[in-house]
Amino acid sequence: MTEGDLAAWLVEAGARVEKDQPILELETDKATVEVAAETAGVVEILVQAGETVRVGDVVGRIVAEE
Repeated sequence: MTEGDLAAWLVEAGARVEKDQPILELETDKATVEVAAETAGVVEILVQAGETVRVGDVVGRIVAEE
């Protein structure tokens, strides 16, 4: 796989998430995969649902709460 579509964000920008919480769905021609948060914090969305992304693209960030 070299690219796929960011099918859906499962959380909204600014939402607080916990580690391992599903936050988005990536879709390829063969599968749809949920991606979980690697850490707890607040979600910042950089790429909108429906856009095509390549492996290694940054689609969002989780910012640690202060």
